[in-house]
Amino acid sequence: MSEAFKTIGLLLVLFIALPALILFFVDKIRFQGKRKTNEEREAARKAWSDRLRRPQFEEVERICGGAIPKRLRVAYEQGEVILAKNVGISPSGGDSKERYYWIAEFVPLDQEGQKHTADLSEFGRGCCFAADGIGNFFWTPVSDVLQDDAPVYFACPDPYGNEKVADNLSEFFTWLEAKMQQPNP
Repeated sequence: MSEAFKTIGLLLVLFIALPALILFFVDKIRFQGKRKTNEEREAARKAWSDRLRRPQFEEVERICGGAIPKRLRVAYEQGEVILAKNVGISPSGGDSKERYYWIAEFVPLDQEGQKHTADLSEFGRGCCFAADGIGNFFWTPVSDVLQDDAPVYFACPDPYGNEKVADNLSEFFTWLEAKMQQPNP
């Protein structure tokens, strides 16, 4: 009987404890110098905020293939709404359970910001301006001529789709501004 317990103990050590110990030390070695200090995190946050506040409209228009609507330009130039993070919005007066959208953060309007967004070629020419944090993006169409406003869409790669969120950017930003003015629970 004691031989069986010794055998079970040895198997547990070999197949559970030893691999766990190896993974622990590998992680310690791999991530030893990669943890950011509070100062580094604050500097990264400030750099992100600075990129949001300094949009590169001409650069993004070259990438997207058309003029960014005036309403989106105004939102980035004013800078208050685009600094919102981790906020859920829904159409005013609508069923929030049926139509609810999560905005993790806005995307800087520069080459680097657009490089990490969705491929919109199947839906037309467009500019991604906000993300939900899991690979989906809010975007608006761009055109050859400068428009005052444009609809807002939500591009989702899994399940694949493109949903119209709002008839125009003004409506979309109104929902967001209303949510930002609500007191936090």
